[in-house]
Amino acid sequence: MRDKAPPLFTEACLASSFALTERREALTRLNTLLHPALQRIVAAEVAAGNRVVDVGIDWPDAGSVHVTLHRHFTGRHAGKEAAFSLCDDPHYWHADYSTADKPRHLLIC
Repeated sequence: MRDKAPPLFTEACLASSFALTERREALTRLNTLLHPALQRIVAAEVAAGNRVVDVGIDWPDAGSVHVTLHRHFTGRHAGKEAAFSLCDDPHYWHADYSTADKPRHLLIC
């Protein structure tokens, strides 16, 4: 029997302001529902010191996952599966990565 791989995301990736009652659900979403291309970007951002402040589902599309990071992105991560977009609107967010496939997953800062 093979050992189960440890989860990619643990409590350490969450900002201290993250509600204690929502941590387990957020980690489940990050580890099992978030698109792999955005998982790689979140992992790189967390390794650089950024933290996750929110994880939601069913926006912008039914079945999608959206993740909000505490600080601006520390690097450029765009690729074939994740497009970068600069929003820089104080009413919304600074920038995002989104997947091309439906449902569209979104990583914002």
